[in-house]
Amino acid sequence: MTSASTHAPRARPDGPLRSVRPLAVGTVSLVAGVVLWWLVTVLFDVPPYKLPTPGAVVGHGWTLAQDGVLGVHIAQTLAEVVQGVLIGSSIGVVLAIAFVRMPWAERVLMPLIVIAQVTPKISIAPLIVLWLGLGIGSKIALVALVSFYPVLINMITRLRSIPTSVDDLARLLKIGPVARAIKIDLPFSLPAIAVGLRLGILQAVTAAVIGEFIGAQAGLGYLEKQAQDNDDIRLVIISLGLLCLLAWAMYALVGLVERKLTARFGA
Repeated sequence: MTSASTHAPRARPDGPLRSVRPLAVGTVSLVAGVVLWWLVTVLFDVPPYKLPTPGAVVGHGWTLAQDGVLGVHIAQTLAEVVQGVLIGSSIGVVLAIAFVRMPWAERVLMPLIVIAQVTPKISIAPLIVLWLGLGIGSKIALVALVSFYPVLINMITRLRSIPTSVDDLARLLKIGPVARAIKIDLPFSLPAIAVGLRLGILQAVTAAVIGEFIGAQAGLGYLEKQAQDNDDIRLVIISLGLLCLLAWAMYALVGLVERKLTARFGA
């Protein structure tokens, strides 16, 4: 006869441990990558103009940070991404509600939206820069263009899964379209909106960099382009690292919000 201990469920690790473990694994991987980078430069005697050591990159970055150079460009790219994502997600929410409540609008507009999304953004960026100039407006527009689509698609899918009993109750209570959107559609769709934002954030950083490559006066993409033109590989690596860190931080922040919303409003 099998003992009771054989069928006893395994003890799950505590919540804090589950949350710390991925961070610990990621930190170890990052440290291992830096050590490998250092070993390659030392063992193979790679010239500094091709691949500088991690210490040289960190030292150069620290000097630039003390001079205030990096802060200006980080703030510029962050402003472009945050404003563009907010505008794009707002457009995605409005269009999702309109498409679900008015199917004819989806049939008319969705082909145009799909064409805009499948077109390479590197080919759209020059046109937007020509229209809106080299300032922050053109970058915000490009970010909004790429970030609204994930929110739109995820929210449409979520809205179409609303139980029919909720629709019947809304009609019975004669809830108007605006009141329904605020009281029913938005709360029900918050987890889906968060998922769309999480996907859009990564595309948004890429779009901001593309816009800064095409034409800009500040930003991490602009800084990286200037470093490339000046053959400053240390600054190229610094700019790339800061872009990765910026994207990861926003992705993790939206992921935290997504988990909270999913726990509150359901998956």
